[in-house]
Amino acid sequence: MIEVLGPLQVSSDGEVVDVGSPRHREVLAALVVDCGRVVSSDSLLERVWGDVGRGASPSNLHAVISRLRGRLAAAGLGVGISTVSPGYRLDADGAVDAVRFQELLDGGREAHASGDLGKAQLLLEESLGLWRGPAYADIRLPFAEVESARLEGQRLAACELLVDVDLALGRLDAALDRLPALVAEHPLREAFRRQQMLALYRSGRQAEALAVYADLRELLADELGIDPGPQLQELHHQVLTQDSGLDAPPAPPVTPPAAGPARAAEPLWHSDVVVPADGLVGRQHDVEHLSELLAGSGQRLVTVTGIGGVGKTRLAHAVAEASRGAFADGVVVVSLAPVTDPDLVLPAIGRAAGLAAVEGLDPLEAVVAQLRSRHLLVVVDNLEHLLDAAPALARLVASCPRLSLLVTSRTTLRVRGELQYQLPPLELPAEDETDPDVLGASAAVALFVDRARGVQPGLVLDGTTATAVAGICRRLAGIPLAIELAAARSHLMPPALILEHLDRVMAQAGARDLPVRQRTMRAALDWSHQLLGPEQQAVLRRLAVFSGGFTLDAVEAVLGEDPNRPDALAVLEELVAHSLVLRDADHPDVLRFRLLEPVAQFVGDLLVGEERRAAQDAHLRHFLALAEATEPSFRGPGTAEALALTQREHANLVAAAEWALTSGQGDLAGRLTWAIWLFWWLRGHFLEGRRLTQGVVEQDVSGPVAVRAHAVLGALTFAQGDMRLARNFCRAAELGREIGDLEGEAHGVAGEGLIALAEGSVDEAEVRFVEAVRLTEACGLGGEWLWTLAHVWRATVRLLVGFPDQAEPLLTAALAAARRRNDPLATYVALFTSVQVATASGDVVRARAQIDEGVSLSVETGDMANLAYFLEALAVVESQQGAHARVAALHGAAERLRETVGADVYGYYQPDERLLADALAAARDGLAASYDDEVARGRALGLAEVVALARSGAAS
Repeated sequence: MIEVLGPLQVSSDGEVVDVGSPRHREVLAALVVDCGRVVSSDSLLERVWGDVGRGASPSNLHAVISRLRGRLAAAGLGVGISTVSPGYRLDADGAVDAVRFQELLDGGREAHASGDLGKAQLLLEESLGLWRGPAYADIRLPFAEVESARLEGQRLAACELLVDVDLALGRLDAALDRLPALVAEHPLREAFRRQQMLALYRSGRQAEALAVYADLRELLADELGIDPGPQLQELHHQVLTQDSGLDAPPAPPVTPPAAGPARAAEPLWHSDVVVPADGLVGRQHDVEHLSELLAGSGQRLVTVTGIGGVGKTRLAHAVAEASRGAFADGVVVVSLAPVTDPDLVLPAIGRAAGLAAVEGLDPLEAVVAQLRSRHLLVVVDNLEHLLDAAPALARLVASCPRLSLLVTSRTTLRVRGELQYQLPPLELPAEDETDPDVLGASAAVALFVDRARGVQPGLVLDGTTATAVAGICRRLAGIPLAIELAAARSHLMPPALILEHLDRVMAQAGARDLPVRQRTMRAALDWSHQLLGPEQQAVLRRLAVFSGGFTLDAVEAVLGEDPNRPDALAVLEELVAHSLVLRDADHPDVLRFRLLEPVAQFVGDLLVGEERRAAQDAHLRHFLALAEATEPSFRGPGTAEALALTQREHANLVAAAEWALTSGQGDLAGRLTWAIWLFWWLRGHFLEGRRLTQGVVEQDVSGPVAVRAHAVLGALTFAQGDMRLARNFCRAAELGREIGDLEGEAHGVAGEGLIALAEGSVDEAEVRFVEAVRLTEACGLGGEWLWTLAHVWRATVRLLVGFPDQAEPLLTAALAAARRRNDPLATYVALFTSVQVATASGDVVRARAQIDEGVSLSVETGDMANLAYFLEALAVVESQQGAHARVAALHGAAERLRETVGADVYGYYQPDERLLADALAAARDGLAASYDDEVARGRALGLAEVVALARSGAAS
């Protein structure tokens, strides 16, 4: 059983199961909240790692899920976590105590309504017996707090209903045993006081019943300045007069008891919010959750926040509709969009609730007098521009114990008792998803299709259309208003053209019955922008220079050195509160933020002229400094961290290089490409790297920059197998000699050796590699990166000409240098050639050990191209042991890894292709019809499974 009605725990046969670290427990809790429903990876990251500095990254989410799967499977609970695009689903089949509690409570309500009080008692007692303390007590995250509040409301409803059953069955002692703790826990909850008074009176303890009323009246007067509600006042009068009607047990209610008296008339329904007639898509769970939270818990002030256009108004209206039967005195919906004065907020609420006027009166006192005894839901829509009214609203809720308030705002109220419910954009399909059925099931795509068919009924979601619609929804970040505005153009052009012309499409006006601020996405964002102060607006504008997110120090750099500049962190906090800036859930291990694409486009239009140039120059300087400070770690300690940092900031680094080229700062662009070319090489970003480096070559740059730009072009094109363009190495060598740049010349000369090696000119290749070693030693780089690789390449030549014994000392020297520097890249490059030497000499034990180390280092650095080579080397070794199934699977895995990179990258590796061909032929002969199945199995493996396959050994 997975238990969340108290601290989270998993138990099996009475024993507690260890599910892992606190992070594993938090992920499990995030899945339990939506048990049986798919939770997207983005939502899981936001729920669990959303707080800044919580130390994780999305790359380990799968690892956490895998660990949970293993622990849950070992517990034998019949619980599983399914991978379902775009995330995961917990399939618990009755093994979650919160789900079981809800089922028992629903059964108790049905039994009570049908008059079967004995069954109701058993079911309700069993449901409450599941509780061990506050729900999710040890999960201190916002999503858990919201769910805990909802469940607590259901627990109180169960307690109240059980006491009603006790009273109906004449079990007065049982009722009086339960009630003191409930009253102490919720002293202002009038329902428990009513039950306590009734139980005491029926037990012949009239004086004590009256004392309960007196205690509550004094407490309400002291804390809220109000009297008990009319129902309790009526009960007090009946006790005083010993009304005979109190002697008989009341008939069981037809529905679960409400906090107020039954009404014969239709509950009040007032709304001045105009909501379009088309249906709400993708928000049903939010509607159900909020409705239950407001109606069934003690949480009476909930603020729905989110970016403009995310659908807060529609959601609030849907919650109001769904809640009408849960509030005896009805629902009031008030739009504050036309209100400009915070002092008019309370009068607007009062008028909507039937108060004629408050002129000449204290608005708070007047509205409290109108509402304090009423069981009412008030929905206040669009409060963000009237936040000075927030304290008054908080006092209104505190003064009216049966009033619930649902507020929509682009930022929180920041008052006591408030629970924030952040409404995210609609769920988007996974980036690599292409199946039309899966794409159509995502909420964002479903909304587009629904709205598009309103203007183009014949729209069919086939392969081409679905891919285009998914692209539109991703570009629009899942924001419903933006998606609807785009879909409205479906009568003019198909989705593929909408995607192509999306910027122009989004500039067009939407439906005329929308508020002016929502007729275009820009208008919605402009409304949010106008709510900011000048400092906040200035910072928001400068955020336009970032791509893919930004750290706090990057923002501070872009703001400049002015001592009077605003506090970046404080402003970012305000922008997050206004839902214009989001915490970066993809990289929560650093203080990092991001903009949704529509916001980025909006602020990009605001940043112009000299302000833009200054911001982009500052952005360039910051990321150039970051790249040059990070570059040495590619070849030494901290390689994995340096690669991860560069991956995280890659979009910003590219944007910085592009700006440097556009603004004529070619030397800075060249320095930047030199600092990150090895990252491009390792991660397969060849086209990006070539494009930017070619731009450097075409500008008038200094000699050293030109040398290195040609060397980078040579390296990237060589990795793609383009030997013609790889001759940029030659130009690098020539320019280096001309200006006396020994380091630059060494890179060019080594590149000439690689070209010769690839073209079979091994003698020429060796000459070049020997010269590269000499040049590196001459400029003080002996034993460093290029020196090490040149030794490996010399060893490759010795191996190719049939002298593996002569390769050994070269590889020994290379490995010693690489390990001295703690350089994983140079280490596994040397290891690969060492594996070839060991295989050629028949030393299988050494070959396996070196392959295992090479696999580990490749995975550590995320070098999938290199991993593919080691897998193929292992396949050759496995073939010698007759492990044909492993050979085929390893081959399939290597094929798939190369496809993810798009190139071999390591064109200078010279494995014996004949050995691999023989191994695959033997596997095909040995496996016959199952060979292709084993290859396919290898292709389907995830990275962790590939590593497990490589390490499992021939015995498997």
